[in-house]
Amino acid sequence: MLRSPRFWEPRTLHPVARLLLIVIIGVLLAVAIGFAVEGGEFTRYDLLAIVFYLGLAAFAWHPMTAAFIVMLISSVGVVFTGSGGDLLELAISLGLVAVTCAPWVIIIHIVVLGALTAYVAVETTTLAAGGVYGIAGIATIAFLVGVAFRLVTARETILVAERARVERDLEALAREDQERIADQLHDGIAHDLTLILFHARALPRQPDDAARQVSLTTIEDSAEQALQSIQSLLSLMRDTTTEAPPPQETRYEGNIIVAIAALSELLRDAGIPVTLDAPSTALDVPPVVERVLIEMAIEAVMNIIKHAPKSRSARIHIDRQPDQVELVVTNVGAPSHRSNLPSGGRGLRRARQRLNQIHGRLQAGPTDGAWELRAIIATESDLNA
Repeated sequence: MLRSPRFWEPRTLHPVARLLLIVIIGVLLAVAIGFAVEGGEFTRYDLLAIVFYLGLAAFAWHPMTAAFIVMLISSVGVVFTGSGGDLLELAISLGLVAVTCAPWVIIIHIVVLGALTAYVAVETTTLAAGGVYGIAGIATIAFLVGVAFRLVTARETILVAERARVERDLEALAREDQERIADQLHDGIAHDLTLILFHARALPRQPDDAARQVSLTTIEDSAEQALQSIQSLLSLMRDTTTEAPPPQETRYEGNIIVAIAALSELLRDAGIPVTLDAPSTALDVPPVVERVLIEMAIEAVMNIIKHAPKSRSARIHIDRQPDQVELVVTNVGAPSHRSNLPSGGRGLRRARQRLNQIHGRLQAGPTDGAWELRAIIATESDLNA
């Protein structure tokens, strides 16, 4: 940790240490003022002492400013008074500098202390024999104590930051799981239930046995698919490390041509004539593009069945170009005939998000008396599933 740049970043004192420092400085100021009052005069030594203590108190708010104030006052005291006490105070204050300041400030403090100690040792007789070693020993102890406190503060800061990071990661994982479960509910179960509800309502009004059989078969198949989706969802909820395959990929073999053919049959079974305009062979596109195309096609067809069951016609068109593929699903219907099935608006919102993830574009809305969904996806080779 001592080699970490983050460890040596400037920092403020811990709130407890700040409070303790203020209390100690308050006591020292009271003692200094008491001696001045008792002596009957206020000397320059008393002024230097009070300013020095105020400089120490500034470590509670602005450590770097406080460090230079302390160095300046100590230098003035040593040069003009030759006092060894100022050296001692400067050596002790090295502990506060080591706790709070950047390395270059610590180095300046040590250089100033060394220069002043050398000055006193050469120019005055204030220091007793071995006084230089005493100052060096006190400074070393103060520095080590300061580094120890800095280590404790840094570890606490790192632990708090790590805990916050873990909380953010857990929240992100929870949101991701919620989105996966919601996608499973919407893309699988909700679509199947839409078909079941539509054909269950249409069943009593079917004109002949063949039409009723189509509705019954659709209800049965959709119910089976819904059960499979529920089992997949339960597996996803029990084991979040295993991602369940998307329902549409399982149903349509991950092939958009197969998917739109099957979806066209669903529209015809619902009584909506469909025009299918698509290549006869599989599209040569990355798997992620084909998967998103399937999602777009399912969403568009289910919205037609869900919100425009009386549409006069529908059209599914796929245009494969060298650098992109375009899916267009259009339905023409009277605005007065709308289903009363609920809609949360999630489908188109998630469709747009999925397209944005692979740099695609989605356009959906009314056009020329119809409703059109248009998805355009680039087919660069660097898209990965």
